[in-house]
Amino acid sequence: MTKFAVMKNTKIGQILNRLMADQKIRVTELARRINLPQPTIHRIATGACEHPHLSSLKPIANFFSINVDQLKGHEPIPWLDRASKVPLLEWDEILYWPKRKDEKIYNEFILTDAVIGKAGYALKIIDASMDPVFPRNTILIADPEKQFKDRSFVIAKLANYPEAIFRQLLVDAGDRYLKPLSPDFEQYKMTRLNNNDKILSVVVQAKRDCVD
Repeated sequence: MTKFAVMKNTKIGQILNRLMADQKIRVTELARRINLPQPTIHRIATGACEHPHLSSLKPIANFFSINVDQLKGHEPIPWLDRASKVPLLEWDEILYWPKRKDEKIYNEFILTDAVIGKAGYALKIIDASMDPVFPRNTILIADPEKQFKDRSFVIAKLANYPEAIFRQLLVDAGDRYLKPLSPDFEQYKMTRLNNNDKILSVVVQAKRDCVD
């Protein structure tokens, strides 16, 4: 499972989050490896420190094999520029996506290197139904245009339930079922989809926060 980086208010914060996400390293581990205080790196990553000291930036840049100007955003990082960003949606927004895609200005975006369509979006898991594989606060990258298949992880809307849900899709003899992964949800077992239920999107990537 990969980690995620959220777009922040400072250029350095954005780039540092992207670097950590790409290298799958958390703030605590980065601090240990480059011998800098964890709070210092956390402030840079979250944008709380807008003008970090050069003495903090140099070891960070060296660790990721870039120069300080690249870390500041003054020069490109070719190997990192392949990543794209998708808006982080609320769960109730999924029901109208992508019809209302252009009606709201999204202030929070998630970086992803997954192959994803123009209507792709991100969601944060808010319950424990998919523990332990997808714990609470995991970020999901979902694509409404991707074709689902047996054992895909999907975002679905049941006709008799008001909210969208995240489940694993199982296909058997033409029938489709939604399955939670958490042992605590075993009493619910699998839900058979009927004609009024909808699969809204296929999850193409899951990410964990790289900032402690």
